[in-house]
Amino acid sequence: MTQLQDLPILTLGPATFAVAQWDIMRRQYEIDTIPLTELTDRASIIKAIAAAVAARAAAGKTPYAALIWFFGITVSMGPFDEDMLSPLTKNGGSGKGYDSVDIEWLTSQGVLYCNTPTAITASTASGALMLILAATRAASQGDMYARTGKWRGDASLPAGVLPLGEDLEGMTLGIIGLGSIGKAVAVRAQACGMKIVYYSRHRVPESDENGAIYMSLDELLAASDVISINCPLTPQTHHLLGPAEFSKMKTGVFVVNTARGPIIDEDAFGSGP
Repeated sequence: MTQLQDLPILTLGPATFAVAQWDIMRRQYEIDTIPLTELTDRASIIKAIAAAVAARAAAGKTPYAALIWFFGITVSMGPFDEDMLSPLTKNGGSGKGYDSVDIEWLTSQGVLYCNTPTAITASTASGALMLILAATRAASQGDMYARTGKWRGDASLPAGVLPLGEDLEGMTLGIIGLGSIGKAVAVRAQACGMKIVYYSRHRVPESDENGAIYMSLDELLAASDVISINCPLTPQTHHLLGPAEFSKMKTGVFVVNTARGPIIDEDAFGSGP
């Protein structure tokens, strides 16, 4: 019987996080790494994987059992599909999102795909709150005023008053996608005194709502002062927010997207009230 330690792994780029854990992995498994300098675009990834697999076969070694890629490999280098992964016979792994992976093809080949759904939950949620605070408190404008000396007074503003932004206390945050990241965003926003409403494909159990109120998407758009997008990109969520949705939002609403860009139809920005 083949032991797990006998199953070699190919990685695209080196591990830059959880380094201590990867040091343990390297002592237990045979791991080959393709340097990021050789992986500049999709074509170079396809070429590098094929070359690594061919070299291993020529040496009479056991085929790679897994392919793992890290943050240096971006979604734009995908899709991770038959053209890229066909030289590999076992399984692949990556981060949280899998919208750039051809799951149907992998399934047809009996290939197991693994992601890491909680690895970036806290950091993404904290980043979302940072962006919410920056937008509502006019942080970028304040930074510009400080750097240019306008903080001393600006004649274009009434009585030289600087833009102060808005306080999160009492504002309504609408979360689209109350998964692990959406829930973490809710906890952080509640600490700032925000009321939480949410929309998901399926309402989560009441015990997991932690005070958040479920609404339809249209209801959420009309009620929210701030909207945080935390759902995955799927065919159903592509351009989930377009002209019709922006027209239903409050005037001056803040929209923060820490999910995938195409969830918003960017051409529709400015089409709302």
